Order: sequence, then structure tokens, then C-alpha cells
Amino acid sequence: MKFLIIGDVHFRGVNPRARLDNYIEAISRKLHEVFAIAQQHRVLAIICPGDLLDSPATGWSTVAELAQILQGSPCPFLCINGNHDIYAGNPGSKYRTPFGFLARLGIIQDLGEEPFGPEDGDMDVLITGHGFNIETDTELGKGQFNPGYGKGSLPGIHVVHSMLMDHSPGFDMRHTLISQVETTAQVIICGHLHTGFGNSYIYRRDDDGVLFINPGALCRLSAHHAEIERSVQVALLTVDGSKFEAELIPLKSAAPGHEVLSRAHLEAEAERNDRLEKFLGLLASEGESKFLEVREIVEDIAAREQLPDEVKAEALRRIGRAREELGVG
Repeated sequence: MKFLIIGDVHFRGVNPRARLDNYIEAISRKLHEVFAIAQQHRVLAIICPGDLLDSPATGWSTVAELAQILQGSPCPFLCINGNHDIYAGNPGSKYRTPFGFLARLGIIQDLGEEPFGPEDGDMDVLITGHGFNIETDTELGKGQFNPGYGKGSLPGIHVVHSMLMDHSPGFDMRHTLISQVETTAQVIICGHLHTGFGNSYIYRRDDDGVLFINPGALCRLSAHHAEIERSVQVALLTVDGSKFEAELIPLKSAAPGHEVLSRAHLEAEAERNDRLEKFLGLLASEGESKFLEVREIVEDIAAREQLPDEVKAEALRRIGRAREELGVG
């Protein structure tokens, strides 16, 4: 038995700031290639671990375009909701979102509501899922990795949308370490973190042999160096009795990161922030004696330093907000 695993799709109709190409055309080509790979390997299902859409408020014309693409899938398209598929981490909102609409039409199968098992095809494995909610990656949410059946049941594949990592990020961020996961499943498929598990995309735990898979996002939204450098790929999961093996397949339709992603907006923003900090420093050095004439001070310094109008406007906005909070007229 074979299954094809993809990462976050983030289907959207508007180009992300970092993209140089046409995003919707690029992600559509990738989905069509995914279907071709699925057909080539005769997989039983395609599995998407959440964030199929970029927003629960995605425009209906964009949803229609995605629906048309998904109807071309050669096999069932299994999915769970990610944080971008619902409102404010509330899975109860799923039924009034495009994700819920696609599930209700039968275009996708929501594993959080309906497992995929033997009754769905010639297979002796059970695929379950738990979508993202506000408890994900917290102590209260640790049960999301457990499919709820015992190890004496059918071999299990469980799908989650979690900030699951193979090492600590080194800074304060909600996440779950692979070593902390308690599960009765033989395979955990995960989305959410676009770059895999941090240092890997496929990870087999030594103590119990549980296989963890996150091939990385199908999309590339930001111009972070890791996004520019990583390969866009899918994972082919092969199940042979009690054996589970996975391999990565790069997508030929995905252009190199440096061709489709630009850091220009990040560099411009960094330069703007730097100039703003210097400007505010100069403003502070003028002393409190001229505080009441703050607009005149701003105008004077902006003229002397030949600062752009938007920097001056932003400084006045921040000063005005601070004075309002302090109760200064």
C-alpha cells in the first residue's frame, strides 16, 4: 500500500509580498504534479496535514479554482484543518469556512471527522487525524497525537497540524518535541512547520520505531533563507504489513527559491526601521523643554536629515499614540 504525503498548501488568490512569480499558478502546477506522482505510484490516497487554504475568509472564486483542481485528484484527498483553515483556532468554525465547504461537498475528506480505513478501499491500515485548535502544542493538547485506539488495532497513521520539532528551537515558541509525543500510531504525519522538523523531514524514533513525516510545505510564502534554500518535495509512504517506509520526491515544477522569492521588501523594511530609530534618537536628544513643540521638532529634524515623508509620518504617529496613552494633550 502506498500513500502520498504533501505539506501545507496555503492556496490563496493574492501574491505574497515575497513572491516574484504568479503564486496561484505556481501552487496549481505543484498540485497537478502531485496528482501525476500519485497516479504513477498508484497510491491509495493523498494526505495533506492542514492549511489547505491560506485563510478561512478566502474568496469564493479562489475556492472554486481550488475545488476544480482537487476534483482532478486520481484518489481520495485526505486532510485535516490547520490554523489557517479556521477562525481563531476554533474548530467549531470549520463548518462555515471554505475548508468545511469542500469537505461537505466530498471534494476532500476531513480526517478529523471521518477516519479513512478498510471500508474505503483494499487496505488494512487506519488513517485518523486531529485538526489544529487553541490547545495544540500545549499540555492540554498533548492528546492530539494519540488516535484513540490501542496498539492491538489495525496499523495506524495519524495526521496532526503541530509545531513538531526534532530539537528545541532555542527561543520561546509553542512547540512539541518528537521525543515528547505519546501515541499508539505507527506513523505520525505533520504539517504547520514549513521546513520539516527543523533538521529533518523523516524521523524514526529509536525507542519505539514510530515514524514521523513532514515533507515541508508545498508552498513558499516568505523569503526566509531556509525557505529559499529548501527543496519543495512530497513524501511517498509505503506500508508492507507492519513495515512503514518513507522516501522524499522533489517536485520538478517547483522553481529554485532564488528565482521566485525576493528579500527586497525585508531589506527595505530593515533600512526604514533603522532610520526611524536614529530619527527617534535625535528627537529624544532635543530634550523635554521643546516637548510641546514636538511637531516642529519632527519637521526640523526630518528636513536636516532629509528623511522620507513616510518616516516622518510614522514618527508623528508613534509619538501621538504615546502621548495619548500618557494622557498628554
